Amino acid sequence: MIDGVKKMAKDMSVKVLRQELIANNLANVNTPGFKGQRAFSTMLKKSMGQDAAGTAEASSRVPAAGRAVEGERTVGIYTSFEQGRIEHTHRDLDLAIDGEGFFVVDTPFGERYTRSGSFTLTEAGLLSTYGGNLVMGAGGPIAVQGERVEVTPDARVVVDGEEVDTIRVVTFSQPENLDRQGNTFASTTEPYQDVDFTRTQVVQGALERSNVNPIDEMVEMIAIHRGFEADQRSIRLQIDASKKLMERVGDLD
Repeated sequence: MIDGVKKMAKDMSVKVLRQELIANNLANVNTPGFKGQRAFSTMLKKSMGQDAAGTAEASSRVPAAGRAVEGERTVGIYTSFEQGRIEHTHRDLDLAIDGEGFFVVDTPFGERYTRSGSFTLTEAGLLSTYGGNLVMGAGGPIAVQGERVEVTPDARVVVDGEEVDTIRVVTFSQPENLDRQGNTFASTTEPYQDVDFTRTQVVQGALERSNVNPIDEMVEMIAIHRGFEADQRSIRLQIDASKKLMERVGDLD
């Protein structure tokens, strides 16, 4: 009975984590390039000396990680990289990636990768995020000195009719391994490749919106809340039953 309470408590901790992720997803519905997150729990088992994993609440896009141990339940988080809606803003320095890939941004902590293409210019005329992090091109920071800025679908930057650089847009073989930092940046030590612009294009004057569906998030939040309440009732019943059993044992003595 005690084991049952422990198991229920672990399940409830997963639900709490899922609720926190949903709350963060909802808070970033309007954040350009934001990718929603989900929590999953996995029961790992051993069979015939080899590790095998059976998944209870997991996405097929998430690989099992770590060494399997009999009866060990693990909790993980995965990010959905589904394409967000492209919304036209008609602002020259707003850029959206339609397809796979990430912009490369230089930060005080090293290169970071983002789908958020809401850019501006520094006082020195360098393309940057609104936080002051420089957007990287093939030749380093991108200088935009001129009046008319055009970004082609294959990420070439043309200023007043002259090509000045190409924005770096990179992709990863396993984007699920990216280490999220905040709500728009990610980092990794894994190698990257330049995107294939026959399958991906940069859209100027547009932003990729969050891929979070607020209606789906609210439905999921309600379902988790009801499940959490059911778990609470079950734990109370098990504790009450344990107390009654101990009282009967005491009476027998």
